[in-house]
Amino acid sequence: MISLSVLLFSCQKTKYPWQPGISAPKYYPIADVFVDFKNGRNGSRITFDNGWGNSYGSVVSGNRYKDIPNEVFIHYNSAVENFVYKGTVNIPKEKVLRLFNQYDIEKNNSADLIVGMAPGGWIRVWFHTIDRKTDKIVNVEITKVKLRGNYDDSTDNRYKIKNLENWGKYYIYWQHFGIPYEAWAENEKEYDLVFDFKKPNNRRVSFGYVSLDGTFYQRTIERGHQKLPSEIEMCWLDDKNNDYCCKILMPKNFKKYIEQKNLKQVNLRLEIEKDHEHATLYLVNDNKKEKIVRFKSSQPTEKEIKDIEYAYAQNVEYFI
Repeated sequence: MISLSVLLFSCQKTKYPWQPGISAPKYYPIADVFVDFKNGRNGSRITFDNGWGNSYGSVVSGNRYKDIPNEVFIHYNSAVENFVYKGTVNIPKEKVLRLFNQYDIEKNNSADLIVGMAPGGWIRVWFHTIDRKTDKIVNVEITKVKLRGNYDDSTDNRYKIKNLENWGKYYIYWQHFGIPYEAWAENEKEYDLVFDFKKPNNRRVSFGYVSLDGTFYQRTIERGHQKLPSEIEMCWLDDKNNDYCCKILMPKNFKKYIEQKNLKQVNLRLEIEKDHEHATLYLVNDNKKEKIVRFKSSQPTEKEIKDIEYAYAQNVEYFI
């Protein structure tokens, strides 16, 4: 029996096609990134905030077929804090092996091991692939740790000083939500989330949103098991096919408010007023509408259309 076990172990496959990925929360950019799995490396000097769990850029690191790593060394600068975090994180090799076998990571399929880096030194490592049986994206958390950090006084004042001039949209977002460390410490909860965003004339509203932990839902479905929005970007057409586009920040206490209600389903309804500019977002529960936020949108500038980056709404009024 011992001889058989040794033989089976020696025949077990050890190399798989995978690549190292890097990720940062939306609105909480990181820079000076270096991730080293020893048999696969990735990094960026450039500041980025591609969305929590999304891999930034593309990389071909070393051989396509590599051993499953035991650990990863991580170094990054959290821009909102001006803190540098670094350390070595252990990788649960057996868990990764099970996932590689479960999703048939071989010639016709490959995987990424994505390292997510957030303020406070919070780290996630995800297994990422496409399930060939369903053609759906798979993101499975492998491990979660917290690294120690130190203040970086060498940063240029343009980045060190947090104001509207230096940071623009980031500063606006930070002023509203601060640094939600608990979002990365606890993992954001997912809800049965419904976006009822049809106008009275049945014209659909195009939209995407960001959750508190910086997950970026770019082309959101109207219903899904997803995290609550902290910011929603949306566009709609008036009767003359003019675009109205804006971003709105959700109430600071929206997450806590939903948790207290203990809702099984979170139904958000958008109603656009006759002037095509003003709109109100409602929370609908048991056929009862509750105002969440009213705001004024505007027609986008040429630059906003080119950059696909719209201004924050005006005349915002919160009701919770």
